[in-house]
Amino acid sequence: MKPLDSKNHIELRSILLATDFFPASEVALPHALRIASQYGSKLYIAHVISPDVTDVVSPDSTETMVQGARRLAQQKMEHLLSAAGQAGVSCQPLIREGVIWDVLQDMIHENGIDLIVVGTHGRRGLRKLLLGSVTEEVFRLASCPVLTVGPRTSETRSKDVGLSHILYPLEFVPDLSDAAAYAVSLAEEYHAKLTLMRVLDHVVPSSELKAAVEEPVRHWMDDHIPTESDLRKRTCFEPGFGPTAEAILKFAGDRDVNLIVMSVRRLDPVMAAHFDKPDTGYAVVRNAPCPVLTVR
Repeated sequence: MKPLDSKNHIELRSILLATDFFPASEVALPHALRIASQYGSKLYIAHVISPDVTDVVSPDSTETMVQGARRLAQQKMEHLLSAAGQAGVSCQPLIREGVIWDVLQDMIHENGIDLIVVGTHGRRGLRKLLLGSVTEEVFRLASCPVLTVGPRTSETRSKDVGLSHILYPLEFVPDLSDAAAYAVSLAEEYHAKLTLMRVLDHVVPSSELKAAVEEPVRHWMDDHIPTESDLRKRTCFEPGFGPTAEAILKFAGDRDVNLIVMSVRRLDPVMAAHFDKPDTGYAVVRNAPCPVLTVR
């Protein structure tokens, strides 16, 4: 997704859905199709045949194994392409061999990908210390925004791909994050409600504190939402208290949020694995009851 001339509008031409054909990837497909249909995007469905499938066989058998894996991938790809066709989405399959993240990076650059969509495998599919997890590499390192469909989405909202309520956790005002443009543009595109959340840790909730925090949020609206936009009527503020990830997740679960949009920093997965506790973005993606769009 790339910002256009308007400060609050984004354009999405190319989406890449990374799939290994497991159920988590299938759950992510409707979300990719929904956005591609809304924005008139081209959807690339990518599968990478990893060298891992040949590590346990003799060199003489390697080519046979790769050919078999490619045939199976082509068969499974037909199911996804059929779903895209029924949704009226222009779609192109990409099946290659190599180290998964390296190949995905090449695909992203070659096809000008604006958004990656990826699903995770159950609660253990995106976890601390899971080095080499493809989903975590995408989440941590991708140069474009990433829509992650996490394990709790798979469990609770596999059939609900509507977009009527967006949550945008706000870190600072003024807000220089690119994520703001995506939150606003998506809310306008889908005529969705937009909730701005400012989480205050280690403070005692009070009406006076809420009023003090609301004032900079009004300035945020002036900076990011045009005065003539009816989105202003659908935008509200919600203070959060306590640990940031917990406050975000609780609100999302209690208020039927369909999408969380967050600003995150690029972080090496090996470095992240040595943190005493997961960073906020990671904790939200892993436990969110809805898809999470992370923007660097």
